[in-house]
Amino acid sequence: MKTINNKELHARIVATQSGLAHLKTEKSHRRHAWEDDFHSIGNPFVRDFRAIFQSKAWRRMSGKNQVASSPFDSHLRNRETHVVEVIGCSSQIAEHLGLNVYLAQAISAGHDIGHVPFGHQGEHYIQKKLGSDFTHEVMGTVIAQSVERTGHGLNLTLATLDGMYRHSGSNAAECMTPEAWVVRYADKVAYLFADYNDFGRMQWRCQPELIDTMNWFGHSQRDRTCRTVMALCEESVSAGRVIFENSEPAKKFSRLRKLMYYEYEKVVEQDVSAYLDPIWNLFDRSKVIPPWLGISLLTDNDVSRLLGEHRALRWKAIMETGLGEIIKKIPSENLWQVEPKLDLNW
Repeated sequence: MKTINNKELHARIVATQSGLAHLKTEKSHRRHAWEDDFHSIGNPFVRDFRAIFQSKAWRRMSGKNQVASSPFDSHLRNRETHVVEVIGCSSQIAEHLGLNVYLAQAISAGHDIGHVPFGHQGEHYIQKKLGSDFTHEVMGTVIAQSVERTGHGLNLTLATLDGMYRHSGSNAAECMTPEAWVVRYADKVAYLFADYNDFGRMQWRCQPELIDTMNWFGHSQRDRTCRTVMALCEESVSAGRVIFENSEPAKKFSRLRKLMYYEYEKVVEQDVSAYLDPIWNLFDRSKVIPPWLGISLLTDNDVSRLLGEHRALRWKAIMETGLGEIIKKIPSENLWQVEPKLDLNW
């Protein structure tokens, strides 16, 4: 991307300011009407944001890795710090385009609460065991609706739930709010540039084309993010909708994603079944919680601790994790009613 002086950069920023304000999402209904007046006061998306921040699912994200985690380097991202970066990126884009910043923040806050231990490798493990689709974007809505608040759910607005579900994979659709589109792109902007930053911190040697493509966007994470966000806003205002697909920067960004995914496969290469099989089998024998749900509600740290004690895995050790609190407070018959599939109840 060519060097842009401050005067030109300012002019291009001003030219796209509030360019999609007419598309701003103003309101959305909740799934349930039982939320009392006190909890429903004020902006519904601010309430969603607060509810997710206060959830146990949010707190669990700090124990899950992003790409790679290390007990020795506190600067490597985990799942929670990644989500915070997505909140920041989506807020900037939504505010600049004149969209609903609060909705973008709520979707961003909830978009990864469904991640299981070991990230996408953990997802693939559960998919194989279930013999059916299982993804973190669906699991996030399941947790928000069927697990949080002792099974009563967070009662998020449908716009927030739908944005959480559609942030990843093949779930994009024309019915998405513009704020959901913002988060879908902001997620990619945040993790690609941040993960590359962590590659350097890990002293990982990347392929030359990836280095060249990354440097096309700038020579620091902040510069790359700023330039990409500007390009996204320009393409979106020109098209009259949130989009980042057809411009030269968008095509370069698409190539960058492919190169990074090739790198991810090399950075993280492990057979998670060796870690998760003993836990799955224990849940299967206990009949207290479905194995897929029990594993989904553990963190990477939980799994490491459970298997690092060099002794037989016992139910008491499970009950000493955060999952133990959920098991104690939600009746077993209710846990077995939770389904690993989408239930937005439109």
